[in-house]
Amino acid sequence: MDSRKQSTTRKQSPSQLSTLYLVIYNGLLTIGWTLILLETIKRVLSYNSFHDLSECYGLWNSIEIPLKICQTAAFLEVFHAMFGLVRSNPMIVLIQIISRVFLVWGVANYIPHAQHTVGILLAVTAWSITEIIRYGYYALNLFHISPQLLTWCRYTFFIVLYPLGVTGELVTIVKAMRTIYPEKIRNQYSILLPNKMNFGFDYFYFLAVVVLAYLYFPTMYKHMFAQRKKTLNPSSSKKVQ
Repeated sequence: MDSRKQSTTRKQSPSQLSTLYLVIYNGLLTIGWTLILLETIKRVLSYNSFHDLSECYGLWNSIEIPLKICQTAAFLEVFHAMFGLVRSNPMIVLIQIISRVFLVWGVANYIPHAQHTVGILLAVTAWSITEIIRYGYYALNLFHISPQLLTWCRYTFFIVLYPLGVTGELVTIVKAMRTIYPEKIRNQYSILLPNKMNFGFDYFYFLAVVVLAYLYFPTMYKHMFAQRKKTLNPSSSKKVQ
């Protein structure tokens, strides 16, 4: 066999494997988020009163498992960026992901009362629509067949969905803070002194710090508008440069 062909094959194989992996990853998450959105809609349509809607009874239980899987799987995107599988800044990817993963595991899963709020509905709805579009766009773009409409949706829907999602996250965190504010309840979620490690941790104040971290939202929002302009109107961004 021609040695040049062997060399070429070796060079191409990782790329082909990477593409296959990314197609599977993006395809599965597109399906996963679609199922989450459909189940969310189904649950909302079953409510008989505004009170049911405001408390979102049963919503968390119906989407908990796929939501945890899909949201946690997003951490892989940090490694995708680190190892060059995609052209993204790993730190920006991490910042965009961490708040969502924390809301799932560190708020709704850790403090069950936080599951019963319209904030969960707002967050999950915004996340689902965003991710269906995003992962669908990524999957099709690997084959260079992403339609222009999907590209436009990818870089336009965030204008409404990003603030909606952030609002839902903050509403959920505030519900959690109100739940654990009483000292007796807060102590159940905190590490009290004295202890062998001589270390104390108050979960209520930790959540307060998390809320303050959302002050970074305008910076991320502005970054996304810059990406939108760069993608949908490249000639304009070149003139600015």
